[in-house]
Amino acid sequence: MKRVSQNLFKSLALFYHSIRFRLTLWFVLILAFVLAAFSAFIYFAQARDLQIDEVGQMQEKFARVTAFFRNPDWQNLTLSATNAPGSNAPLQSGDLMILTDMNGQTIQSWGVSPSNPNALIGELVSAASQRHDLNIYEQNISYTNNGKQAAGDYLFIITPVLGGDHLLGFLIIGSPSNLNNQLRRLMLSLFFGSLGMLVIAFLGGLWLADRAMRPVKAITQTARTISESDLSRRIHLSGRDELAQLAGTFDDMLGRLQSAFDRQRRFVADASHELRTPLTIINLEVGRVLSNRHSASEYQKALQTVDAEGAHMSRLVNDLMTLARMDSGQTVLQMEDDVDLSDVAVEAVERLSPLAEHQNVKLEVGGMPELRVRGDRQSLIQMISNLVENGIKYSGANQTVKIETQTRHNGKKDLAFLRISDTGPGISPDHLPKLFDRFYRVDAARTRDADEDSDSPAGNTPAPSAGSGLGLSIVASIVQMHGGEIHVDSKVNEGTTFEVTLPLQSETR
Repeated sequence: MKRVSQNLFKSLALFYHSIRFRLTLWFVLILAFVLAAFSAFIYFAQARDLQIDEVGQMQEKFARVTAFFRNPDWQNLTLSATNAPGSNAPLQSGDLMILTDMNGQTIQSWGVSPSNPNALIGELVSAASQRHDLNIYEQNISYTNNGKQAAGDYLFIITPVLGGDHLLGFLIIGSPSNLNNQLRRLMLSLFFGSLGMLVIAFLGGLWLADRAMRPVKAITQTARTISESDLSRRIHLSGRDELAQLAGTFDDMLGRLQSAFDRQRRFVADASHELRTPLTIINLEVGRVLSNRHSASEYQKALQTVDAEGAHMSRLVNDLMTLARMDSGQTVLQMEDDVDLSDVAVEAVERLSPLAEHQNVKLEVGGMPELRVRGDRQSLIQMISNLVENGIKYSGANQTVKIETQTRHNGKKDLAFLRISDTGPGISPDHLPKLFDRFYRVDAARTRDADEDSDSPAGNTPAPSAGSGLGLSIVASIVQMHGGEIHVDSKVNEGTTFEVTLPLQSETR
């Protein structure tokens, strides 16, 4: 029982703090304010109209009484109605009329008899003596009608009786008034009607709020079921309202998160695989030379292998750190104005000339007009070097890697254009969309075997390794950070061409 009470209290607390309850409460409060203002307007407008109607009826009654006494034959006429209301007599059933002298003493009375006429007459005469015209007052009195005691609201009209300029007395005419009862019923009707409308509005508001918040519940439930290992859940909420847009944004976010986690897992797996290979080779070589005694040349060859694999791991780790800094936004480019892209390309070619000679690959420099761009000189050199080294790596002996720059107009603005092409084996169209993905390598056939030059003398430039699959990813990141674009075009057995476009300095100012 205690647990049930706790669960009920917890449910009520959650309901009280829920958005649907607060939205409904605010809606009901606003509606209550509107209903209160509307009811007040209706009440006072109706009260005014009813009061005007009753005053008009009293004035008509006074006019009939005045006309009655002006008739010379009034003594032979009936003043008070004895039958049901609606007769032609000036006084109807329940009415009263009192004629007093100027001191308030009763001279003659007709109709019902007040229980305390002197007190009533005194109050009315005292009020009417302040004015000498028609006065109308409302009073609750006790009276006797046909021998029965009763009480009720009466509306009185008091007018002075004048003889020339002298006050002779007062004429008091009273008629039952139902104004207070009508206003009381009107007030109760407005109150209970408004209360009923608020209850209906509250229940209907809860239903509408619950219906409107169902997409939010769906988003919450989906978010609770999502984990790092399962990001495939989607809401797929149909509609064009704000909640549907929110659900769509949430689905898009989940898609981006899933892609990011997939890239991260693939990145970790590929990095582990890439590091495992050189570590395995190093362990095998060290184990081999330690297992038995060997000649000096065998020790030297083992050390060269260990050194080469260590250098490969160093390049891989440096590339990984470079990409990690780019992803986290920690890479701060030293942007300079008026960097000549052609001069940067020539510097990259000069740095890679020994590698090209060792691979027996010809580096050909095409047109190199002056192209001023805004960028980080070292990053641009790394970008061009990676592309040129990639061309050298996958080109055979006596093949050519060509680099050239020029200006290109895309219809809106002028761009600095860089093209690096090789006459290597080319790339299949199926691989081109993934070429800039991390650790992606087309196939082993396109990679030159580094072991072909393993017997080269020490001190010579080594042949490029198979690569880590990170070079083109770094190139794409550098191009993007400079506000440019990179495209690749390749045909099998004909070669590959990389094209980079960057904004000219005049376009970036």
